[in-house]
Amino acid sequence: MSGIVIVGAGQAGASLAAKLRALGYAGSLTLIGEESAPPYQRPPLSKGYLLGEMELERLYLRAPSFWEEQNVTLRLGAKVTAIDPAARTLSVDGETIGYDKLALTTGSVPRRLPAAIGGALGGVYTVRTLADVDAMAPEFRQGRRLLVIGGGYIGLEAAAVAAKLGLEVTLVEMAPRILQRVASPETSAWFRNVHGDHGVKILEG
Repeated sequence: MSGIVIVGAGQAGASLAAKLRALGYAGSLTLIGEESAPPYQRPPLSKGYLLGEMELERLYLRAPSFWEEQNVTLRLGAKVTAIDPAARTLSVDGETIGYDKLALTTGSVPRRLPAAIGGALGGVYTVRTLADVDAMAPEFRQGRRLLVIGGGYIGLEAAAVAAKLGLEVTLVEMAPRILQRVASPETSAWFRNVHGDHGVKILEG
């Protein structure tokens, strides 16, 4: 295998693959993703999908048939374990594949709660992947209690969904205010008030 290989089948990787074809690149094009699902949108995971208002097919960035029509090879459920830039090769689940050009679009990894303070217990989840939300959603039942760690947009969205479903929600943020890294104090205050009006208890600092 040669041509262009893209590691990371999220929004960035999928958009790059589609753009290369749109610009006329006709060579071999491979998109490798660790998840088994075709490229999908992550933002709705903590909103409409978690609420049960959005079906799986609506998450997909492109219809699954698009990739075949565009002659993009999808390697899903595959993990890249090593890259050899000198040899222009990748190790993918024990297989060595070559490339002419390589793009890394792997995104971020959520910070997990240490096992020493309960991170390995049942009922502790991260919110990044489809599998994360599928595992977590059955726990979102009226009358249950939820602790959300992190006052960024994803944490606030999950808290809002849980409150709407009737859970007792507490959100904790280490910084002096929610959304501190991405929004003005006025915006943080607005979100704090809106969530408070819907029963979410927010603890900052």
